[in-house]
Amino acid sequence: MSSIRHDLDVTHTARWYEAARNAQRSGAWDERVLCYAALSEILAEHRAQCPAGEAHSQPPIRRPGILTEVAHRAHFASAEPVYRRWRARQDGQPIVRWAGEDAAVKPSPAFVAEAKIVAFWPYRDGVLQVADVFDMTLIEVAAAYLRAVATWAGEHTPLAACHPAGPPACVIEDMGVLAARIPPVGQVPPAPGAARLAELAGMVVGHVLQDSSITPLGAFNTVRDDVLRLLSDPADSVADRVTRSVAELSDQLLHQVHDEPIMTVGQARQILTALDGLSTLLSGIAGGSAAAESPR
Repeated sequence: MSSIRHDLDVTHTARWYEAARNAQRSGAWDERVLCYAALSEILAEHRAQCPAGEAHSQPPIRRPGILTEVAHRAHFASAEPVYRRWRARQDGQPIVRWAGEDAAVKPSPAFVAEAKIVAFWPYRDGVLQVADVFDMTLIEVAAAYLRAVATWAGEHTPLAACHPAGPPACVIEDMGVLAARIPPVGQVPPAPGAARLAELAGMVVGHVLQDSSITPLGAFNTVRDDVLRLLSDPADSVADRVTRSVAELSDQLLHQVHDEPIMTVGQARQILTALDGLSTLLSGIAGGSAAAESPR
């Protein structure tokens, strides 16, 4: 787990979060957190106004002009101080926005992305602390992480539903870290595994948004089999298993201690009979292959 923890601690988002929390200008982080809290309040009020029939599900939430609402709720004199924090041009801001300088990312989605990340961070940190203490395996870390995503979605449902609905953007990075440790199958790179894990995280959040009564474990269980298939060691071929067993038996026979028989006479005869039949079948395959490969 230690190497996974190290890689999770140096993702783009982890480094951004650490730098933002330790910004030099006094109060810069607190002002940002005030804006995130204002967003959560606005979204919670929006949910409270939903029709009774939607009580057990949460459709996506779109709020045009959300930064202006946040500015008013946080008691800024105007919306400009809020917009300035989440524009692509930072103009000397003490905390750079998580979305970076990509002008295609407008202030509102840049702000919402950060709000989701910051709300999720304690859940993420809790998973990593527990994983360290119990020295979890890759599968155990992934399962705990996805349950944490489900817990976050259940406890911050309006934020999870805020457009674009789904898990925090940092989940994609983190799934890439986990996917890099997927047991290799031939020369298949980890990227498809990362995309699939991120997709499964989105499905977990989707189940929570569709059914508020579902538990974090229940939400994870909807994707559990897919996670296991993706992260488990690839199954050994029959040939690998037989070869390994024969090698192990040969080693035991060669190094057996006197008066400590490895097998009975009956068992030895049983194996010989099986090997005779197998030898005939394998000779046919090997002979056919050799004939096919010989020059004409």
